[in-house]
Amino acid sequence: MIIRKFNINDLKLNYFIGINQIKLIDKKFALNQIFDLIENMQTSYDGSIIQFFNDKYVLSQDHVFLACYYVQKAFLQNINISNKKNIELFLYLATKRQIKISIEAFGITENSLKTGKLNFCIISPKNIIAELNIALLKHLGGIEIKFTLNNKTIEKFNRIKNFFNISDNQIITILNSYGISNINNFQINENLNILFSSLDDLICEKMTILSLEKIKIN
Repeated sequence: MIIRKFNINDLKLNYFIGINQIKLIDKKFALNQIFDLIENMQTSYDGSIIQFFNDKYVLSQDHVFLACYYVQKAFLQNINISNKKNIELFLYLATKRQIKISIEAFGITENSLKTGKLNFCIISPKNIIAELNIALLKHLGGIEIKFTLNNKTIEKFNRIKNFFNISDNQIITILNSYGISNINNFQINENLNILFSSLDDLICEKMTILSLEKIKIN
């Protein structure tokens, strides 16, 4: 599990985030059981948010960390789009205001449960992420697996680029800002780190734009 503490002095905002990837052992679960578990644990650990997510369109751990930041900021400033932080997280991960589209892209499904591999994040105002993680693993009968959110492949790059409707021209503009002007000689497979950085910049920009839209969905 990866755990980080965040102190945003300008907003007087302090919180902790944990991201984990696990594999279920033996136990079989239905979606409603997962949702009930989330609700029960959030009730037991007041102020904490637990959300399972599909990582198909997740660029990296920083993609998740930044989405969590915007969720915290939105509710602090009362500019949240959804009334629930769990749903707001999907909106910022997808950088979209459409709840249905965001859940379809980042929400877990029955198929997710059948594979036995799950991703989740925890947001808490207290340093209890490790405690919550242990409780989740116990309830689910799961074990932690190798962390793969930061893996980079050209297939992943193209899949995420297409989901976020990012054009080649936008990527080229970012690369130019990095001082890379000779795109014709740019070797994609040898520069995945740079390509992922450009995609990260553009997704961050989309999150920022979303945070400025103050129309609330009830």
